[in-house]
Amino acid sequence: MNKPLATLFFLLIPALAPAAELVLTQQQLASAQLTTTTVTARELKPRLDLTATLTADRRKSHRVTPVVDGLVTELLMVENDTVHKGQVLARLRSNSLGQAQADYLEALARFDLARAERARIKGLWKDGIVAESRWLVVDSEYKRARATLDARRRLLSLAGLSDDQIQALAQKPDRLAEFELISPINGMVTGVEIESGQLVTAGQVAFHVDDLSSLWAEVRVPVASLPRIELGAEVLIQVEASPGREYRGRLQSLGGEVERQSQTLGGRIVVDNPDGILRPGMYAAVTLTGIAYQGLVVPASAVFRIGEQAYLFEVMGSRRFKPVPIKIGTEAGDWISVRAGIAADTEIVSGGVAELKSHWQYQGGE
Repeated sequence: MNKPLATLFFLLIPALAPAAELVLTQQQLASAQLTTTTVTARELKPRLDLTATLTADRRKSHRVTPVVDGLVTELLMVENDTVHKGQVLARLRSNSLGQAQADYLEALARFDLARAERARIKGLWKDGIVAESRWLVVDSEYKRARATLDARRRLLSLAGLSDDQIQALAQKPDRLAEFELISPINGMVTGVEIESGQLVTAGQVAFHVDDLSSLWAEVRVPVASLPRIELGAEVLIQVEASPGREYRGRLQSLGGEVERQSQTLGGRIVVDNPDGILRPGMYAAVTLTGIAYQGLVVPASAVFRIGEQAYLFEVMGSRRFKPVPIKIGTEAGDWISVRAGIAADTEIVSGGVAELKSHWQYQGGE
């Protein structure tokens, strides 16, 4: 058979067809210093290596907004500042809030007068000095004053003032139109959308404050790996900012829609950040440990490739070896699972494979 026909014949052989044996001379065998092992069944934990982008955990991410229009008079915190819950981020002055506060103080004064008048008339009515009709009018005026005060107080609460701030209004008339933006959590200011002297509107985002004690690592998981992955799987994360340090996390969720071109699903990993080094926007190397399973495994050193095809050298005798095409599965450390092409307990070459491959190719192998 001439060379072109032999090549054509090889291309027509079904996948995983056995290849011709390789026979070494005694000198070649001694030079190769081969080591052998057997194909074994063992428990494997497949490892999936991915890249990820770190983002803030949106469950612990807050946007701080004013509830009324205002002018920024003092900016106290800037991006990357660490803040505590209740800490003042900025101070603003608001004409509309000032009017609401003035209305509240007016209602408070009217209520105090109505309450005092009610107490006075009630005593006179009980002593028979004033008529019941007079008492009923005064009591009604008192109730209207109380209802008005409650309504004005609710407006201030909706505007973001605390009970203590409302109580203190009468003692601080010079700060009548001022209010503060407060951090709702312990965390870090990750974004500032306002500056001193700026007029901001109600609901406009002024600050982003994030709790960075844990972050999300967003990954793309190949669909082919899904059978060996489960939610809650342990994950190790490494970043360039902390060489040699491994951060631990758990696979929290997988997306519901496959990206057609890449055939991947979005995955979210929750990563602990105890020392605060990790930051949103960092790239990370992710190692995800899959579900353990029983399978045939061989040392990674035993596998060699010709193009896309993986092979093992089966030991056929003292100097005889046969290259066997195989289908490989997942890799786990120094071991590779074999899905097809060879049986358990088969003796294979595990060391000196590169030299054996050279002899095979020299003798007319692929």
